[in-house]
Amino acid sequence: MHVGEFIVTKTNNIKYEIKCAYQEIIISRTDTKGNIIYCNSTFRKVNAFEGASVINQSHNILRHPDMPKVIFDIVWKTISRGLPIQAIIKNKTKDNRYYWTMIDWKPQKDMNNKIVSYVAHGKQAPQQIIDIIEPLYDMLKDIEEEHGLESALTYLHSYLDEQGMTYSQYLNYLTKNRRFRCLCEFVRHKILK
Repeated sequence: MHVGEFIVTKTNNIKYEIKCAYQEIIISRTDTKGNIIYCNSTFRKVNAFEGASVINQSHNILRHPDMPKVIFDIVWKTISRGLPIQAIIKNKTKDNRYYWTMIDWKPQKDMNNKIVSYVAHGKQAPQQIIDIIEPLYDMLKDIEEEHGLESALTYLHSYLDEQGMTYSQYLNYLTKNRRFRCLCEFVRHKILK
């Protein structure tokens, strides 16, 4: 089924999976507490929000229950230190659909080098990356539920050690699609400056 520029397929999890069009860029900006202070029209369309109804809401409203908390823990620890990071995220929309996105987060700083906000821009994650990352996330989620966040973090670090990579290197490896990287660099340097 097609919805605008999105492809929607029925699944067993929430209700439907959205596949965004290649050219769609989802952009949001949050304050340092994670409250949305800006989002583009694509963000609103994909996530089924109208107008400014999402402004000042916590970005957690998009958190899909299948996502392991350890991934968000890594993201927040990294951007809170003023460093950019990329992650593959499964988001839940307001109308109980979901989508996989490759997101780049970048801290925004004032003239005194103090972090004032975080900008995120994302694209539809390719199916081949979802096929690799989803079983890992399922395992991390199971470990969190049974043994807690720290155990999931330990497992993730062990998994990455076996790959001989850090988390950032692993995602860089997964997203080695040059066209996506070029687009992210364009967005990062031209739109998000």
